[in-house]
Amino acid sequence: MASILIPLAHGCEELEAVTLIDLFRRAGFQVITAGLEPGPVRCSRGTVLIPDQSLEEAEHGEYDLMVLPGGLPGADHLNADPRVHRLLKKMSESDHYVGAICAAPKVLADAGLLKGKRATAYPGVLEAMDLGSDTELTTATVQRDGKVITSRGPGTAMDFALDLIELLAGPDKRRQVEEPLQRPGGG
Repeated sequence: MASILIPLAHGCEELEAVTLIDLFRRAGFQVITAGLEPGPVRCSRGTVLIPDQSLEEAEHGEYDLMVLPGGLPGADHLNADPRVHRLLKKMSESDHYVGAICAAPKVLADAGLLKGKRATAYPGVLEAMDLGSDTELTTATVQRDGKVITSRGPGTAMDFALDLIELLAGPDKRRQVEEPLQRPGGG
């Protein structure tokens, strides 16, 4: 069973966070949500999420994937937290997967994980950064490049989660999760 860490910051995009959490749990994965600060997390549209544990507690775990929901100012809070950067680098150095959606790919960029990679994000987010020619920006719904997976925004959250499920557990697990969702053209 895959183990996944999802850090939650105030101002995160709840559609992305909840979609990732829900679909990963439907797949039978162990999902740990970790708050940057103690207590509930107020998302960008006012939804309140209660993390499973603090980021301090989660830092000591072992994960197959660390995935960052976007939204603003949530992605900025993730990016300003040195623990998030430390965990991302640890995941990358251990050859584990890292993912980010919407505005959160900028956290991967600032952590140095998009160098030499293809990546996508919410329009304008990565374009506004000085990434140089060693990061190829795409408009793909979900962009995989090695162990780095990025996605565009709230509307692509389900595709992102399903692609990650397939990556971690194979196409049969993806079909098992996707079919009951009754997506047009899906499963």
